[in-house]
Amino acid sequence: MDSKIVIYQSVKKAILITFLSPILAIAGWLFLQYTDNTTAGWSFIILAGLCLIFGIGTWFDRKPYLILTENGITELSVIREEIEWKAIRQVSDFYYRGQFFVCLLIDRDYKPTLIYPTWFHRFDRWYELQNVKAIYIRTGILEINSAQLIRMINSLRKADFITRTKLLQTPFKDW
Repeated sequence: MDSKIVIYQSVKKAILITFLSPILAIAGWLFLQYTDNTTAGWSFIILAGLCLIFGIGTWFDRKPYLILTENGITELSVIREEIEWKAIRQVSDFYYRGQFFVCLLIDRDYKPTLIYPTWFHRFDRWYELQNVKAIYIRTGILEINSAQLIRMINSLRKADFITRTKLLQTPFKDW
């Protein structure tokens, strides 16, 4: 039996974003009607359209985002290959520009074609000095928060194979 935990993008958050977009559109319309600030009005309307598109797209997107198995973690948006638990040196989270990220630090020579440079140039240069490579997982729209994901990854990373199998059979909402 293949034990795994599959983490999707949150439907509740997508519905919230979708239904808040008309409020942004109304705010933009009010700016256009009752103030001289047309830039703010059109900015709200454009933001409402983008929120609507993003919310509906996320709402109906049922592809897995993360898969945790006995052997490793697979992030399906960018990397799409499994990273073995033994390759992960450290797991941490950070808040950057309004979003929470989980950072996986892995050995620099582990599957070098797997890991591409990211847009966190400052962090990448700093980690390069420590001979590690970072993989960033955005947790803002996931079903779980970054603290739960870190607990899951650290528990699975430190456990042996049998314990890992037992941990993977618990629902991720209980972590």
